[in-house]
Amino acid sequence: MLSYVIQIISASLGSVGFALLFNLRRDKIPYVTAGSAIGYCIYLMVMHFTASTLIANMAAAMFCTGLAEIYARWRKAPTTLFLMSHIMPLVPGGSLFYTMRSLVQQDQDAFTAYGTDTVLAAMGIAVGILAITSVRYIIQSYQQNDTADSPVK
Repeated sequence: MLSYVIQIISASLGSVGFALLFNLRRDKIPYVTAGSAIGYCIYLMVMHFTASTLIANMAAAMFCTGLAEIYARWRKAPTTLFLMSHIMPLVPGGSLFYTMRSLVQQDQDAFTAYGTDTVLAAMGIAVGILAITSVRYIIQSYQQNDTADSPVK
């Protein structure tokens, strides 16, 4: 349990670092911290119950993307600023490092295992972002069509 708490705190502090790197204004940093902490909690919970890197990353990315869209509308900032900071804890940096190390050391079995994990994590993140962004786009296009068809009063 303590290791989960440490991971969540580390994830949120790391996302704050990227928020500062992206020049996010200081009044928006608490939203980045909360979003990345909750997103990483979702990742840990789904990973605990399914043990699937793809599904865990996809669920967390879907939540983070939805939250970034909400924050962007509410705080009047680009979605990308929130999204990149929220997603950063999910990026499979360690897995990618071990994939490349196994490639350099010519350890084919480890390369295959780590490479598969890295690709599944990246695919989960990409599909999660794509799913929520597509839903937002569809909703937005229906809202624009409804306002275009309505008579002006």
